[in-house]
Amino acid sequence: MTHFAVHTTDDIRFTDGAQSFGCNSSNFEGFSGKVKAFIFSENGKRFAWIADGQVYVAEAPSWQRIGSLKHPRAQEICFSPSGSYLGVWESYVKTLDQSQVQPNLSVYDVSGKKQLKAFFQQSQVNWQPQWTKDETIFARNVTNEVHFYKADDLQNIVEKKILQKVRSFSISPSTNNHCVTFFVPSVKGAPAYVHLYRYPNFKETSNALANKSFFKVDTIEHFWNKQSTACLLLTAAEMDKSGHSYYGEHMLFSLNTRGDSTRITFSKPGNIHSVAWCPSGQEFFTVYGTMPSKATLFNHKCEAIAEFGSGARNTILVNPVGNIVLVGGFGNIAGRFEMWDIAERKKISETECSDSTYFSWSPCGQYLLTATCSPRLRVNNGYKVWHYTAVLQHENFMDELYAAQWIPDPEAAKPFVISTKPVTGIESSIVAASKERYIPPSQRGAKGPVGVTNTEKKFLSEVDDPLKNEAPPQLSKSALKNKKKREAAKKKREEGESGKEEKGGNNWREAPPPEVAPSKSLAASIELTGNPEKDKKIKNIKKKLDAIAKLKGEQENGKALEKNQLDKIATEEKLMKDLEELIL
Repeated sequence: MTHFAVHTTDDIRFTDGAQSFGCNSSNFEGFSGKVKAFIFSENGKRFAWIADGQVYVAEAPSWQRIGSLKHPRAQEICFSPSGSYLGVWESYVKTLDQSQVQPNLSVYDVSGKKQLKAFFQQSQVNWQPQWTKDETIFARNVTNEVHFYKADDLQNIVEKKILQKVRSFSISPSTNNHCVTFFVPSVKGAPAYVHLYRYPNFKETSNALANKSFFKVDTIEHFWNKQSTACLLLTAAEMDKSGHSYYGEHMLFSLNTRGDSTRITFSKPGNIHSVAWCPSGQEFFTVYGTMPSKATLFNHKCEAIAEFGSGARNTILVNPVGNIVLVGGFGNIAGRFEMWDIAERKKISETECSDSTYFSWSPCGQYLLTATCSPRLRVNNGYKVWHYTAVLQHENFMDELYAAQWIPDPEAAKPFVISTKPVTGIESSIVAASKERYIPPSQRGAKGPVGVTNTEKKFLSEVDDPLKNEAPPQLSKSALKNKKKREAAKKKREEGESGKEEKGGNNWREAPPPEVAPSKSLAASIELTGNPEKDKKIKNIKKKLDAIAKLKGEQENGKALEKNQLDKIATEEKLMKDLEELIL
């Protein structure tokens, strides 16, 4: 039976998965109090949490506390893959005189219940040390160097990789023939690069199994396949200088132990939203492109081999068995997901899960856990468990939920036959948001072709068809009254025009309104004298007399003139006298 942990404001506890939702068949009695953080080892055998200035550790199957560590400023914790070692990071604090500083990263041997060593680690970013899958090697990043130790002896550095400005590294999840990648960002215009080495043969650059250099890269994420034969590099630049994206620029590369380094090309422009390997290690999924984004399956040669539709999605997650993939939208996209049969390339189910801030597959690969957690969202806090046929199986709500997480169980991932028939489920107690789009009052009640208002909310890749025929909307009383008035006025105009046509014949065209003929001006027949100065004054007076003549014509046709226009007409006699004097 699968279990998951629930972290609230008051406690942390375990609860059962299918088929006993809501019960607690585990031996963990829970912890009452304010818990800062918790974590499981990858094999699910050990469990640790921070509370009341201490770090507590419990062990399966009894889940009894096997010890506690006093760390008043503890903020983060991490386990080695099998839970044999525990790392604790505390806030970096200096003393008042600024002369003495206490180490703030402690590493413990859990089984031996002893501290192996304490390190200085100022930044909380990339604070986690790394262990190999077999827990034989321990490594951490320091300024311009990466130090490697034997996992059970951290007093002596076994190997050291010196790289100027090295920002991060990643150890493969292998039990032997370990590989390591080192990332160095761009420095003074030089390209950024990643080198892949076989541990411990990284003294010389020529020993690298694969290399990749690139520009426009600020950060990088590593995605190793389960077999540790290939690593995907998701690069990101904070600024897209081309101006195509507000979110910067992403690229995806593949490095493998055979020495191949490939940039993956996509059929749609835009950022890369999510990357996930299949458990086989031979195929991987990506969600990419501007919305509606695409989901594509690639083989180990980085060739696209299958498409899984397009829509409002930014997340892809393969279940532990490797036969079902979740494609959905979370975060800044309305919470929805689709389940696809990977082998058949067919959609199994789809549904909405609004306000989800967390999601993960159960260890058996048949159930999905979604949660709405604080402080990301402070309403509808709680968790839900879904069957892969998109049927809700269980839900629980509370005032504040900080985290919900499945307890890892690698042995639970067993093959099963996929069924498209929905299982029996429950209805959510949360009132769902209206699925109808807003309709103005004047258009409410419009009947579609089947007698129902067409307000269905489209799901993911479906879009409204603009060519769909619908009946005209039914108008409100006020809108109908205004429409009748407009129609009556139009009819009246048409009747008037038809009367004019009868008078003038079928070929008659309505003549444009006659322009107002200006009164005859006495200055029209005046000729120039040939004297440039006099002719200039004569032209100016003639211009004013012509304007006065036009105003007098408008006045004779019944137009009411303004006071300034009447004053202009009154100056006509004086202008005529001035004109006569110039002509003489």
